[in-house]
Amino acid sequence: MNNKRQLRAQPAPNATGCADPAALGRSAPKEPPRLGEILVAQGKITPQQLAIALDRQRTSGRRLGEELIKAGFVQRAVVSRALRIQRRIVFGAFTTLAATSIAPHVDAAAVRSQIAVTAYVPAQTVAQLVTQPAEITITAEDVARGYVDAPAASQWRVTSNNPVGYVVDFFSRLPIFRSVRVSSSDGSADLGPEGGAIIKRGSHGRDMPLHLSFRFILTAQVQPGNYPWPLALNVRPL
Repeated sequence: MNNKRQLRAQPAPNATGCADPAALGRSAPKEPPRLGEILVAQGKITPQQLAIALDRQRTSGRRLGEELIKAGFVQRAVVSRALRIQRRIVFGAFTTLAATSIAPHVDAAAVRSQIAVTAYVPAQTVAQLVTQPAEITITAEDVARGYVDAPAASQWRVTSNNPVGYVVDFFSRLPIFRSVRVSSSDGSADLGPEGGAIIKRGSHGRDMPLHLSFRFILTAQVQPGNYPWPLALNVRPL
């Protein structure tokens, strides 16, 4: 076994703990996966059925879910479950804690009117995206072997003033994988279908490279095709 240390996987934090994507500009995903994308990814409908429903929707003005139900492509319960998945999706954002508190203190016992000033700088971690694909392509061969690899797919530069290290949180955007192995220069971690976290202990400094590779273990229902990139991530101090 090589001397790369194994990164510890942790459950993804609650959605309420994520930064607001709207405040993060172009680094945050612009919109959640659409209902049709989720249903196709689950294997509940085919891309052809989705195209038919979308074409009919342009004429009827009905919601896509209602159009799919009316066409007999899915049951109402299937649409309801997909909508719940869509509502639970949390977009990755980069957390920046940029607040400095300065507390002046005057020693009342000092006759010489000396002023003691204490400055507290909170731990902060920011990341800049270098490159990451907007989509992932799953071929028939990938489906047959049960996984798809994305080597060095996400590349970032991380700046952190916390000597303890930082955490990278991952959030699932599409239900197309049962688990995912995330690998970096320090080792690898296996995360579940809801995502998870890896800890980069002792990593601090400016513009530190973070190169991430992925192996997505596909669900049995996934079909060949192009899908939006299935993971969002958030970086925060440890």
